Amino acid sequence: MRNELDTGWHKTPLILANLLALLLLFSWLVEPTRALWLSLDEQLFWAMNRSLNWGDGWRRLWAIANHRAFDLAAALAMLLLFAHQALLRDRERLAHYIAVGLMMFVTLLLLLAISKELPIERPSATAHFPEALRLTQLVPDIATKDFSSDSFPGDHGLVLLLCAGFALAYLPRVHGLLALLFMVLFTLPRLMSGAHWVTDEIVGALSLGLITLSWLFATPLHRRLLGWFEHLVEWVSLRLGVFLSSSTGS
Repeated sequence: MRNELDTGWHKTPLILANLLALLLLFSWLVEPTRALWLSLDEQLFWAMNRSLNWGDGWRRLWAIANHRAFDLAAALAMLLLFAHQALLRDRERLAHYIAVGLMMFVTLLLLLAISKELPIERPSATAHFPEALRLTQLVPDIATKDFSSDSFPGDHGLVLLLCAGFALAYLPRVHGLLALLFMVLFTLPRLMSGAHWVTDEIVGALSLGLITLSWLFATPLHRRLLGWFEHLVEWVSLRLGVFLSSSTGS
């Protein structure tokens, strides 16, 4: 288990993660690499979009996967990983995991707000190609998300990436690997529907995620923030008269 993280500075992963993030963004913004990224986007989009001609069952599968309710399945899958560890395997530190959850939630909200302020506007593939197949037209009885006027960065993928990062940091390795698997599986529907380009995820979401996670976990910041949230959880539990076991173990 890796619940107790090193609280010092880790300069090498911090520098490498930020360099990779900046390299991804730079290569996506300037030529000649931008043309390569855009070509990859178009080729992958049309390959996935044309597959919607494979049959009604295939279309309905992706229509369901792009329904807003399916987003709850992604959230529940990630939540269950933390709940399994907190409630069944390490219950004596329940307050610790509540604090981790609160820190993760606040981080998600802040980063989503920041991502909305990026000076990049990019319509989704279905907005860019009006001739593309649309799940909303192919399966009109299921409300799906297959269009976005501003798809960069991929907010859905960004949230899943951050959840996977927290799982890798605070949960056992198997939980972290499952979180990475969930990240891929639950990001794929938005790509299939054309609501996001591939580079919205592997450039936009990944670069922002790398910067955020590296500054959290390759520096003492995560320990300081977590300590504050643990004290907050303890204070609230005392006021509510709810007994929670020792949260930090430190």
